[in-house]
Amino acid sequence: MGKAHIYGLIALASLLLMSCEDERRVFEENVEITNARWAVKDRAVLTAEITDTVSQHNFLVNVRNTEEYPYRNLYLFLKTTFPNGKTSRDTIGLYLADASGRWLGSGTGYLSSGRYPVNQVMYNYNKRFPLAGTYTFEIEQAMRTDTLVGIRNVGLRIEKTAASK
Repeated sequence: MGKAHIYGLIALASLLLMSCEDERRVFEENVEITNARWAVKDRAVLTAEITDTVSQHNFLVNVRNTEEYPYRNLYLFLKTTFPNGKTSRDTIGLYLADASGRWLGSGTGYLSSGRYPVNQVMYNYNKRFPLAGTYTFEIEQAMRTDTLVGIRNVGLRIEKTAASK
């Protein structure tokens, strides 16, 4: 078996693994932060059309950062607007690096260019949507600085739990 065949099999196996993971995905969208400089006034606004109010879902925040990001952690505010117009607001704390400063992100995944770590952190799990319809999610940085340097992308992934699949 030649190198081309081996590379082809590796590519096929990778595609199969990624498709298995994504069959649970209900929604995933990421917003690029212009020039990797996230001002406190800038919000990532995401809209999802939800029809399933029976299954349980996990909610994950996606963050891609550069080595210029000066902190180990990142605090976010997430405002959810429900189809009936009601809102809720969560504060989410994420760890992007360990105590020694080593980035925790994998460098692979939906956002990955292979160059910057990708962090996907679950912040809510086993939740059901109370209503079918359009949900709007607004993500804003909640750090004690006006402009964060080194955040390239931020987003949200919603997936059915393994039990709901």
